[in-house]
Amino acid sequence: MNDSDHIAEQAAKYLARSQIETPSQKLEREAWLAEDPRHMQEYERLQRISDRMADLLRDDPDLRALEAKDLTELDRSRRTRRRWVWSAAALVLLSVGTTLVISFCSTPAPVSYATKLGERRTESLVDGTQVVLNTDSALEVRYSRSRRDVQLLHGEAQFQVAHDASRPFVVHVGEGTVTALGTRFQVRLEADASVVTLLDGKVEVMQGLARRTLLPNEQARLSSEGIAVQTIDPAQASNWLDGWLKFKDVPLAQVVADANRYSDRKLRLADHGLADIRLSGNFRAGESASIASTAAEILPIRVDDSGTDIMLLPR
Repeated sequence: MNDSDHIAEQAAKYLARSQIETPSQKLEREAWLAEDPRHMQEYERLQRISDRMADLLRDDPDLRALEAKDLTELDRSRRTRRRWVWSAAALVLLSVGTTLVISFCSTPAPVSYATKLGERRTESLVDGTQVVLNTDSALEVRYSRSRRDVQLLHGEAQFQVAHDASRPFVVHVGEGTVTALGTRFQVRLEADASVVTLLDGKVEVMQGLARRTLLPNEQARLSSEGIAVQTIDPAQASNWLDGWLKFKDVPLAQVVADANRYSDRKLRLADHGLADIRLSGNFRAGESASIASTAAEILPIRVDDSGTDIMLLPR
């Protein structure tokens, strides 16, 4: 059973007992709903289905006959009747088990998109959303009747989201999520964090119980330390869309890390003392040798390109 199926099954169990749960069971359900935004979303989706099934049960001739026959027991109070119908709907939900998951609650098979090292690609999703994948990136897209889910597996992507208020657009990245209705933003998955950059519109960023709403030109970094937000230069954030790496007073360690995302031939710092030296310049993505030679001209470093990788050493 995958994660989505497990969430659907757990949501159905909590929904089934919600009308007769004890105070401790209610606390357990509320804690589970707060653990992950997907829990609440799946629970609400099942609740809508259950409401529709309850309406059908109320109109069912056999059920109406049963109510007439057992009126004394079932009509003691309006509250009792409502609880009976709710329980009947919940039992139907659970009785169909796997069938319900497949027909109503299952997540459609994902559509995958990926780029190779040094490649950038623009994709149009079925709802009109435009996605630009940066170098060596991959994501999966799952659309259902009530949600649009994207899982960023690795790399970086920009999303120009088509507006659809009835189906939130949710990007899952690392341990967090980014939710938008109609906006333009970028998401990057790093080794120890996820980075969300908002260019237009508004998005909600969530990680665990923490959540922040970003405004244009704000960037959120989601890590084990929580969510940290800073203001950024939108032009700087979008340089990669045109195949450029533009650095303005950036630590050499970051320059090396960014450059290595686009090239098979990697830059390496031979001395950790070089990491904090700062560099400014504009370079074509993938041209690591050019970055190294420029750095050697203006910084106290020298270059050794005799091996597989390009080594940057103290001068």
